[in-house]
Amino acid sequence: MELYYRKMGQGMPFIILHGLYGSSDNWLTIARHLSEKYEVIIPDMRNHGRSPHHPVHTYGEMSADVLELMDRLNIGQCILLGHSMGGKTAIHLAAREAERISRLIIDDISPVNYSSLTEHSPLALEHLNIMDNLLHTIPEQYSRREEIEQLWAKKIPDPAMRLFMLKNLQRNNNGTFEWRINIKSIARNLPQILNGMDDFSQEKYPEINIPTLFIKGELSSYIQPDMFPQIQRIFPHSEIVILPDAGHWLHVEQSGLFLAAIMQFLSDINESFI
Repeated sequence: MELYYRKMGQGMPFIILHGLYGSSDNWLTIARHLSEKYEVIIPDMRNHGRSPHHPVHTYGEMSADVLELMDRLNIGQCILLGHSMGGKTAIHLAAREAERISRLIIDDISPVNYSSLTEHSPLALEHLNIMDNLLHTIPEQYSRREEIEQLWAKKIPDPAMRLFMLKNLQRNNNGTFEWRINIKSIARNLPQILNGMDDFSQEKYPEINIPTLFIKGELSSYIQPDMFPQIQRIFPHSEIVILPDAGHWLHVEQSGLFLAAIMQFLSDINESFI
């Protein structure tokens, strides 16, 4: 699949993969800073943003999409950063094509298997609630975003999350709204999206020897301390940085510290590239 992408800056290629419900728009501020040193490419993942819709939404297919983009742009090797779903995609790509990635940065997700939907973990319930809201929202019935936000207020109590989800709406020719995101495909594939790392929980899985930085939000539950040994087993050349007072969207909540952690991690290749 040919993904829509944004590109800015010059230098070593640096690809950023957004998370579930997101798009390249969410990363423009970070990308502008990074573009002072790198050529930054931010694709919209399949079924998100301006990229094509497809009934299949697996990590195998998403990592293949990124490879296609790299080949289309003649990128032999890149720095790869992924957040949440994008982080899982980056891990799959690193396992599949390690020689194509010089440095790997994983934003608040781990390579271990998460609780299944049937176990009703808090993270699974949160996503089930969001998807239920989206599936029962008919955007063509509304002409103002505020109306849809009010509709969601009881089931999605976090105002920041509601605003984030509203970015998935676009106006149609009738002056009402339509989904930019492929709600039905994502809902159908949600178990795979949440639990797509089964292969990485097997002790026999080979090590991924790319220098890797895991960045965790202190207040986020997506990476727990008991996951650290598994992370370090699979990624023996990894380090874990915890950003204070940050949740799952740590690149927004602590953007300065997030960028500082990245630049420190990349300082050796920054110098060699100059």
